[in-house]
Amino acid sequence: RNRNIPCELHYPADAAGTDVPASSGTFPVLVISHGFVMTVDAYTYLWQHYVPLGYIVALPTTEGGFTPDHAAFGADLAYIANALQSANTDVASLFFGHVTPATALMGHSMGGGAAFLGAAGNANIQTLVTLSPAETNPSAITAAAQVLVPTLVFAASEDCVTPIATNTQPMYNELNVACKAFLNITGGGHCYFGDSNTLCTFGEFTCAPNLGITRDQQHDVVTDITDLWLDHHLRGSSPAFSDLLDSLSNSTRFQAMNTCLSTSVVERPATTFTARYNADERSLSFDALTVGSELECINALGAVVAHTTVRNSTMTLSLRDRGSGLCCVRECIGGRCGSQAIMIVR
Repeated sequence: RNRNIPCELHYPADAAGTDVPASSGTFPVLVISHGFVMTVDAYTYLWQHYVPLGYIVALPTTEGGFTPDHAAFGADLAYIANALQSANTDVASLFFGHVTPATALMGHSMGGGAAFLGAAGNANIQTLVTLSPAETNPSAITAAAQVLVPTLVFAASEDCVTPIATNTQPMYNELNVACKAFLNITGGGHCYFGDSNTLCTFGEFTCAPNLGITRDQQHDVVTDITDLWLDHHLRGSSPAFSDLLDSLSNSTRFQAMNTCLSTSVVERPATTFTARYNADERSLSFDALTVGSELECINALGAVVAHTTVRNSTMTLSLRDRGSGLCCVRECIGGRCGSQAIMIVR
């Protein structure tokens, strides 16, 4: 990236403090982007909820002024996702050996729109979650058509800052992914997707929403549903997916629609295949692949450098003409993907 990207990073550890060692194990990544003129302090409830559940949470502080560059913000989010995955193989990093190859972009308001921009054409993330995303410049609505991963879009029935008809609904409609869900929280408001924030509250006051629930109640909806969504799409939990669909169909706290019910989602753990790099032949050897799946190798910038359809459970993928560096190998079928990080060297 052509600039520094200041972030707050919160992660599982056995002791409190700054730069303390991470707990043993590997953890999925959440990159959470803030709303217009809002600070990352407005999303304390999210990192305090997800770090104890075993997630690394990154909150970039860029583009916090009154003239934000939406395209730059979206690019920041995509870069952070790649950088944290690369940290898993960086012996100098605090996160060396602690990052699961599974990442979600998540954002509120302007940050939700920027998350659509960061997710567009990005094969290096596994899912996208947005909280009352706002239209951006360039257009998040247009970018939604280029998103490649399962996407969860939250809205609020009393949101007068980013009205559903001109923001969240068009973004959801443009999504072409096999599994997408739209959830409209009854009585909820725009600013209730975050913690109390003076500037957000002032902006919302100018349009006087008729709020019917408390902030804590809205937070509970967000975390209850997002927990299940992430457990399935980042951790491969089949029970979580069943519980999610049940909640979307039966909860009285929101109105929901989704396409996941009608897709042939193949339930399997996040990583089922094995991959080995052969430096002499500059190739990847695979075992336990699923015939009919799509296999691809994605570099640290999110570009697909190799792709093939799996014809046999065991196969070899040549990387002779490809560069060196971290490669995320993904196998996808029926809307589910398993992935592994492989270091490619000459």
